[in-house]
Amino acid sequence: MISWSRKILLVSLAALPLLPAAAQAQSATPSQMILETEPGADGLTYCDSAHNLKTCASVHIETQLALAVGVRLKLDGEDFVVDWMGPGYYLENGLVLEPTGQLVADLKGQRWIEVYPDEGKVHASRGWRDKDLNRALSTADSLALDAGPELKVKDVRLHVRVSPVPAPAKPAADPEKD
Repeated sequence: MISWSRKILLVSLAALPLLPAAAQAQSATPSQMILETEPGADGLTYCDSAHNLKTCASVHIETQLALAVGVRLKLDGEDFVVDWMGPGYYLENGLVLEPTGQLVADLKGQRWIEVYPDEGKVHASRGWRDKDLNRALSTADSLALDAGPELKVKDVRLHVRVSPVPAPAKPAADPEKD
């Protein structure tokens, strides 16, 4: 038979892994969002909606400024800052990629960050086939990634990465006023 003190110790040890998750859930703040525009849109303006790629929710743009990196904007009543804007490439196999780092003209060695399905995974391209001869990676072109086959670009949409604006720091208590 197990003593009460031993049972309490075992229950306490079993609950330890749950503490960080519970603490994190309580203090969680919104993280960076990756927003995409509707097909064919080349920007976001006041009263537009954008699709959050992580949650599939729509957000409402409540700022009357032209969007650019560093601009503060309101989304559904909350303050965010634009971290990055650029193309999101939707490939025939379901991958969604954004270019990262220095852009390479022929795309040989170009680095890409995967947005979906494995967010954050890094790829490198071996080159591309410019099927429409417009000298830009676009719909119907194909992209050769890593050691895999060439993949057709199905869609290109504007992506906007935004982060929450940190809450203003609370002033330190003045000991002379207390």
